[in-house]
Amino acid sequence: MHSIIYQISNQPISKEEHIGVDHIEAGDMTSLDYAYESSEEERKENIRCLVEHILPKEMFSLNEDGETIVYQSGFAEWRKSYLDTIHTRMADINEENIMKWVGPAYQLQKAILNPLCTDALFVTDFSNGYGLAERSRELMTIIGNLEIGDKLYVGAVFGYHF
Repeated sequence: MHSIIYQISNQPISKEEHIGVDHIEAGDMTSLDYAYESSEEERKENIRCLVEHILPKEMFSLNEDGETIVYQSGFAEWRKSYLDTIHTRMADINEENIMKWVGPAYQLQKAILNPLCTDALFVTDFSNGYGLAERSRELMTIIGNLEIGDKLYVGAVFGYHF
């Protein structure tokens, strides 16, 4: 299966700071067989997809440059909904299914590490061309500190196979 890796920061990312396709490590609960470059056109389309389909609806808008994402609002509402999801997943766990291979405990773990429920991975911690591709929790932690009008900057965008 294929998906996308996004390098994202709340600070501008220069071309020199873009991670390299061969310098991406897989984070917790990620499977990364290989990553591959995408064309500039695919990159722009993947950024648009991030705003319109992966991030919570109407929380962000795409800046005119097609690369910068502007926070609109909505994190508090999303966080409440996310907490409801966590409570529901916790309530599903009992003595009989706690050790089940892909049971409710595993579903809870996935919900905690990947609150956006997406196959996309996010590199929010990077330096010297290297980065760690993780599920969406770290990205949502960054978003939780944004104020209306703050921006997220997209660096490298790669496809990957898992």
